[in-house]
Amino acid sequence: MDGAPDQEPNVYVRPIPTIGQFARDYGVFRPVEANTLHQLRVVADLYERWAGSPVRVDELDDRSVALWLRELATTRAPATVRSKRSQILVLWRAAAEEGLCDGPSRRIRVAPVPYRNPTAWTVAEVEAIQASAATVRGMHPCGMPRAAWWVLAIRLAWATGLRWGDLVRLEVAAVQADGRVAVLQHKTRRLVIRQVDDETVRMLQQSLAECPRALAVPWRSSGETFRQQFRRLVKMAKVRPGTWKWIRRAGITDAEARRPGAGAEHAGHAPGSPITARHYLDRTLLGLDAAGPSALRPPAAG
Repeated sequence: MDGAPDQEPNVYVRPIPTIGQFARDYGVFRPVEANTLHQLRVVADLYERWAGSPVRVDELDDRSVALWLRELATTRAPATVRSKRSQILVLWRAAAEEGLCDGPSRRIRVAPVPYRNPTAWTVAEVEAIQASAATVRGMHPCGMPRAAWWVLAIRLAWATGLRWGDLVRLEVAAVQADGRVAVLQHKTRRLVIRQVDDETVRMLQQSLAECPRALAVPWRSSGETFRQQFRRLVKMAKVRPGTWKWIRRAGITDAEARRPGAGAEHAGHAPGSPITARHYLDRTLLGLDAAGPSALRPPAAG
């Protein structure tokens, strides 16, 4: 009608999500593995925790991300920092592709961090933690006594070198009667074959008679609950404070001390992999690198 005011068309404007919201929705239209999606959500949470509040994707900028990575490098291993850098950039670039923000304007580099020796428990310390685990009371949600579950988990972790995620997914059927174990690692997709000692196999078989199950040491609660309970075991054992990863490092370091090169094998790494030495071998437990040169003779008298 002549003289009627022009009406604006109804146009839907997508609200700008926070990086945490974008990470949670990342897998809706993208074929990604559950573990990859989990890691993207973790990195988004880490960044927003560092920022002190939720951050919209259009608020990301090169300087802030670089500062976050620099601070992260003071407490995390270099490989972890590089991984988090890649993950945050995946989210940022995906948001830019959807027109939600501008992408990174330049290459964001990770500042080099001085080498830090990986820390591991000694064999005696792992045995002390095992002893403290044997005193735990109550029943585990899977139906086993909690003491039996923790002792079995510690012994299987030590004997196999498996990461926690692979350990709690370890099927009983994968453990042969002679102790041979073959597992496809979730992280590296490498097949590892291990030999579990007779006593650990006996403990497993005994627990199965009391509590039939498909997984050797199933864990139904959260990872945070596991870490809290393990910290209590460590405190009870009166050893140096550490995490579950220290058991894996301890086993790898002990294997290397017994036979050079065995550490990488026990870790499930490629032969000669530098990752083993840089992130898993506690050099303070390996002794001297070499015998050293011959002693100098004293100067002649007079």
